[in-house]
Amino acid sequence: MTLATDPNETSARLSDMREADVRDEIADLSTKAERCRRLAAGISDRQASDVLRSMADGYEQSAARLSSSD
Repeated sequence: MTLATDPNETSARLSDMREADVRDEIADLSTKAERCRRLAAGISDRQASDVLRSMADGYEQSAARLSSSD
């Protein structure tokens, strides 16, 4: 099961996006980060929880990079 896309892939496809598309992408990344954190909080498997939190961090970093490039 795939939870979300790799946050590092996001930067590669953003160079030609319109401003509205960038805002949508930021919102999508934020939603994915929230989902990962919610899943991490709800499971007892420490390793899986750590991976989900790491994914959330990656999504948030990608969203922050997009926000600062406006």
